[in-house]
Amino acid sequence: MSREEWGIAVVGLGGIARHHLQSYQSRGLRVVGGADVDEIRGHAAREAFDLPFVTTDPEALIARPDVRVVDLTVPHVMEIRRPLVEAAARHGKALFVQKPLMPTLKDARVLVEIAEASDVPMMVNQNSIFAPQALRIGERFGAIGEPYYFQIDNRAWVDPTAHPWFGKSERWVNSDMAIHHYALVRHWFGDAESVSAHLARDPSQPGVKGETLSAAMIRFKSGVSGLVVNNWCYRGPEKHPHPNELILLQGSNGTISAHASEVVISTAGGEERLSVEGSWFPDAFGSAMAHFVDALDGGTPFLCEARDNLKSLAIAEAGYRSAAERREVRVEEALEEAGIQAEGADFW
Repeated sequence: MSREEWGIAVVGLGGIARHHLQSYQSRGLRVVGGADVDEIRGHAAREAFDLPFVTTDPEALIARPDVRVVDLTVPHVMEIRRPLVEAAARHGKALFVQKPLMPTLKDARVLVEIAEASDVPMMVNQNSIFAPQALRIGERFGAIGEPYYFQIDNRAWVDPTAHPWFGKSERWVNSDMAIHHYALVRHWFGDAESVSAHLARDPSQPGVKGETLSAAMIRFKSGVSGLVVNNWCYRGPEKHPHPNELILLQGSNGTISAHASEVVISTAGGEERLSVEGSWFPDAFGSAMAHFVDALDGGTPFLCEARDNLKSLAIAEAGYRSAAERREVRVEEALEEAGIQAEGADFW
């Protein structure tokens, strides 16, 4: 079966959906149509991407027989996402959900269980794993030997005052942005053991309700440890804004230093510079969906499966607890608090 036979419904046609649609077209992925509660926004997306069908009724789109995958790009608010996940589950459609699945681990678990109850596959769009720079790093991961340390540095001034919902909830940078990096380092190093985090909110950012800075030291069961910094209240001159954050990996044989356009491998034997083709926006979105569709078509496992993604969310959850209680927090504490420990030993 070809990719074209896996009809995609895009539910939510705001700004992020445009990256999805642009990248899907370039990869031969077929979008059946889109849905948005805002008729004007839906019409604009239809004109921009020549969508064959657009509606303000999401279930009318989800129920179409030519839809096999539902791409949820709506805000991560339970009152918005839950009815859509339930609709997809009712109609037996696979789900591709924009990260974060939900800002809290408990709410994310609810959505996972809805999909599982109907045996509906769900992938979380943790597209950092599919970003061109991350894929390039993966190609040469073995060059540095046994990894023992990593560092990700994302810093810029971001104040979404004019945005209708982004940054307006109690949680922000740690749950909405750092989750990209938590999923990526889990992909590289396995399951996390503990988190020690510092969170802060810059009072000069009135358009933000949650934290504007997240710095998390993560220890992995594999023995690797590292620091993930997402500083969206940085006014200094040397900014590294998303998606051009700096990535550093250190191993027994050398170091990988990377950003959006170049990966540098430094070992005792010298330095190797690799260019990065493509860009995170929009290429990672199309690569993630193509991976999902190909796995569904072949009946094979896929990355960022929703229940497994709970362990990435648990890093963020442990970070919130760590910052509040000023201590190192085991990731399993966060999972247990969300009632996930009873899901079976294979989940650990």
